[in-house]
Amino acid sequence: MSLEGGLWGFEWERPWEAYSWERVGSAIRSLPGRLGFDEGDRLKFFGFSVDLSTGAIRDDVLGRLLSKAESLELYFVLYLYSRTSRDAGESGELVPLDKGLCPFVHEPALKKCISVATELFGSKPELLYRAAKPFNYEKVELGDAAIRVRVLPRVSITIAVWCGEECMPPSIQILFDRNAPCYLAEDVSAVCEASQILALLLLSRLLLNLAKELGADITSVEYDQACFLQLPTAKLQ
Repeated sequence: MSLEGGLWGFEWERPWEAYSWERVGSAIRSLPGRLGFDEGDRLKFFGFSVDLSTGAIRDDVLGRLLSKAESLELYFVLYLYSRTSRDAGESGELVPLDKGLCPFVHEPALKKCISVATELFGSKPELLYRAAKPFNYEKVELGDAAIRVRVLPRVSITIAVWCGEECMPPSIQILFDRNAPCYLAEDVSAVCEASQILALLLLSRLLLNLAKELGADITSVEYDQACFLQLPTAKLQ
């Protein structure tokens, strides 16, 4: 994963080093006791644990520390979240990522993960629940299988799978609550960046957790490489 020219190669008005722990740690340390986070010296959410004294982030689901590049992504999201000016809560109305939050989903790893997840879960929708088991998901009555996962205390993502029919291929929708932008900055570009990061984190970790369950060694696999894993499909029967 390269940080040149911005996260995942995106151009941005400021260099991504602006979101290093040294720059944004004080804002992130303001979150305990606010916006749904518990008090304490660690932020715990979505299977992550952030050490507020050092900025180290551990993925408690996959059992590893995040790399520098991966940490910068979460620092960026947490920084935006810490600057929330209106705690609007969730509206209950779902909007697709590619219509409500980010009209141009152009992150290559996310697009690849969507393609892989569509093929995998579209043919075996019950695997979505198996992959999501560690993420405290809620079942949603939508499509052939759907889950709702809280990725931040005030932000959830719904993944819905349709198996397709004779004339229609399988498909996946990534849905956010309509009020999610309230917690991901007022700037449209920042909302688009943050929502893509969160969607990629969810999809890639679903794939990685499923691979882990099937016996694959994922300790050195970064999130944007999850879509390139070869799952032992014989064990999926």
